[in-house]
Order: sequence, then C-alpha cells, then structure tokens
Amino acid sequence: MGVEKVFTKELMDFGYIQIWGIKLHLVLTDVVVTTWVAMAVVSVISFFLTRNLSVKSPSLRQILAETVIVAMAKQIRDFSQTPVFPFFSLIATMWIFVAFSNLIGMVPPFHTPTGNIAAVAGLSTITFFSIYYYGVRFHGIGYFKKFFEPVFILFPLNVIGEFGRILSLTFRLFGNMLGWDLIIAILVLLTGLLVPVPMMLFNIVGDIIQAYLFGVLTLAYIVAGLRVEEIDKKLSGIKEDWYEI
Repeated sequence: MGVEKVFTKELMDFGYIQIWGIKLHLVLTDVVVTTWVAMAVVSVISFFLTRNLSVKSPSLRQILAETVIVAMAKQIRDFSQTPVFPFFSLIATMWIFVAFSNLIGMVPPFHTPTGNIAAVAGLSTITFFSIYYYGVRFHGIGYFKKFFEPVFILFPLNVIGEFGRILSLTFRLFGNMLGWDLIIAILVLLTGLLVPVPMMLFNIVGDIIQAYLFGVLTLAYIVAGLRVEEIDKKLSGIKEDWYEI
C-alpha cells in the first residue's frame, strides 16, 4: 500500500453537464468503481446465503447467516427499545455495506470508499432523509413541531443542530478511515511490511467497529425524535421472534 493509494484517482472524465442552471462535472473515480465492487460483493454473498433455506434442516451457511441477522436484530432492539422490524433493513444494510466498504480498501488495488468525503456524505444523506421518513411515518406531519420546541424562536438553532449532526457523522467516519489509511501507508514506506502487517490485522477490527458506530448513530438520530409508545401502538399487530428478543 502506497501513500498515492490513499488519494482519489480520476479514471474517466465525461465533461460537464448543466441541470437547472447548475453546472456538474462528471468524473469516474476509483472510489466509484470500488463502491460498485463492494455493492456487487455484498449482493452476491447475500444471494448465496439466502438460497435453499430450510426450517427443519438448516445448512451451516444458513445457521451462520441467521446468527449474524439475529445478533444485529438484538443490537437494534437493545439500543432503540422499539420493535426491530421497521428499522432492521436500513440499519443492517448500513452495517454490512459500511463494513465491506471499510475492509475492501485493504485489498489491492482498491481504494477505501469511506475514506472519501463524497462517498461518506452520500451515506450521511441517507441517514438525514431517513430521520424524517420515520418521523413522518410514525407521527405524521406533526413530527416537524419539534423544530419549534421548547419555544418557536429557537427554530433556526434547531435547524442548524439537525445539519450539525449529519456533518459530524460524515466527518467522523471520513476522518477515521482517511487517517488510518494514511498511517498504514506511511508505515509501509518507512518500515516495509514488518510493522504494518500486524497493524492491518488490528485494522480489521477497527473497520468493523467504525461500521457498527455509523449504524448505531444513524439509529440514534432516528429514534431520538420518536415516541416509543406511539411506535408500539402502531405496530402492535406485528409479532417479532428474532429468536425471542
């Protein structure tokens, strides 16, 4: 791994287009390609793990997949204290995709997508809109009253606070991943593979923790504006097992 691998490379330049007066520069970078590869890997593994499922005689891969799924469901339940079903698809996908995006940078010649601020900003944008999707889903348009609480003159500060949380989410993951990539690259230049190899093994654990924190913070931002009793009331007809959460 060299220092040059840390920074984004332009692979193809498609020039400029103009949409509604906004001039956009279309460039295909190695980060985009690596993100596509990560998406393809996750899709193929998911397809493989969900074939020929059986209740009576589950295969080893089915047991492994169910163990991971149930563990993620328990984490969502323990953290949110709400039914798991509404949030599982989003949060579990965040955990899996961000973890693969973090780890794929260790495989030459791929670039870590989450070490690029544009890629992380895209993930944070999903978090941003998810907050309001779930807010309106469970509380209707009245969800937006929170911006005028405790007194209406605090509306501008509440709006700034909402954007501040998303910015902090973006820069926390981007900064951690870019900084770690730089440290590993510099150590490779200075010491060869003697020191970086054990550090890269330790980095696997760090990458998974970063993915976990990104998903947990997304869940925290979503449930922070929700009333648990309202969710329980609306989802009272749904029975959840998740191995008896």
